[in-house]
Amino acid sequence: MNKFLKLAISFLFTFFISSVEANMITDEAQRLYQDHQANVYQIQVVDKATGKKSAIGSGFRISAQGHIATNFHVVSLAVNKPKSYRVEFVREDNTVGPLEILHIDVVHDLAVVKSHEASNQFMTLAGVSLSKGTRIFSMGNPHDLGMTIVEGTYNGWMKNSFYKKILFSGSINPGMSGGPALNHAGEVIGINVATAGDQLSFLVPVEYLKALYAKVVENPFGISGGWKADIEKQLVENQDDYMKRVMESVWDNMTIGDAIVPGKISKAFKCWGDSKDIRENLYSHSYMDCATDDQLYLSPTLQTGQIHYRYNWLISKGLNAIRFYNLYELYFSNPRKFGNAAKYDVTNFVCQNDFVSIDGKDWKATLCVRNYKKYTSLYDINLSMASVHAKDRGFIVDVVAMGLTKSNAMQFIQKFMKAIQWIKP
Repeated sequence: MNKFLKLAISFLFTFFISSVEANMITDEAQRLYQDHQANVYQIQVVDKATGKKSAIGSGFRISAQGHIATNFHVVSLAVNKPKSYRVEFVREDNTVGPLEILHIDVVHDLAVVKSHEASNQFMTLAGVSLSKGTRIFSMGNPHDLGMTIVEGTYNGWMKNSFYKKILFSGSINPGMSGGPALNHAGEVIGINVATAGDQLSFLVPVEYLKALYAKVVENPFGISGGWKADIEKQLVENQDDYMKRVMESVWDNMTIGDAIVPGKISKAFKCWGDSKDIRENLYSHSYMDCATDDQLYLSPTLQTGQIHYRYNWLISKGLNAIRFYNLYELYFSNPRKFGNAAKYDVTNFVCQNDFVSIDGKDWKATLCVRNYKKYTSLYDINLSMASVHAKDRGFIVDVVAMGLTKSNAMQFIQKFMKAIQWIKP
């Protein structure tokens, strides 16, 4: 047999095997879709005044009694304004039915709603963990185009986060939120929640849905008297939990200019920075930013739970004292934009100015606080400080924490300020 013939046979064999494997994967997705499409719905939030959809997502049946799981953010309009919105399910055949919201988990973005229809068909919540690299399958209704199934890979837990999330290498598009992610056996291992683009998405681990459904079993009639107290309780307990971890962890230190400052204060934070020598303006500027990516969705206008801090180090390269002071004041007084809340969600900031001493050096400090109007135990805080002991250099610290109780906010600010040190000459 000549070399060319051998090569051709080898190529055809490889191509044949690849085609068979591709068909097997496609066949598995098709099988899962056919087995479970009747248990996956579009969830829509309808404006009562117009009868038109205001929000859409997906959901799936988890009990014979008609319980359906979805994301909190999918039904949040109806949670926040129950007199203005109603929730409905839409089947694959376009039949529509009403839904009642029973229990929610705003921290993990989950909700359990209930239809009035009983059925012996429902989805099983998985009890076995997966190995990295396992193929999994996400179902949902993307962009209101119809039910689909998407294949992807289970990539374990998301690192650098306050919350456990599953990394899924597949496309979860708008409208698929709240749909199920399945293993090979057709069991639910997670709930679609968000996408980071570039074929990278996040799933809520099924363990949190199990915990929420346990509340449904314990209290099958849901929450009475509105959701405000329940949501506030969840938010307070959650920030107590993650702030305890932040306060008890060993904080990394970073050096910027003449100062040693807090770096990553827990694994949930990411830090980055840069330096610029702006010679034409006769000064140099170095900065560092640290922040969490975690943010809790409460409504279209209100998000909370993020912590962010920034350092600016400025050195004169020929500016006289007055010109450097004006530049320094410009950096310090540059207003921080808070885009996490509308004016009807929070009070106006109340600010207090003072001079403080940290590690033997004087600082000008401004602490601003605003209260959440609906969840009155919680506050957004902004601490801004500028060193004032030198005429040719300065250090600016800006700290933002959203959705903390007053006691947690003050403990955090105090520890943060005490952690700042100056490099001794």
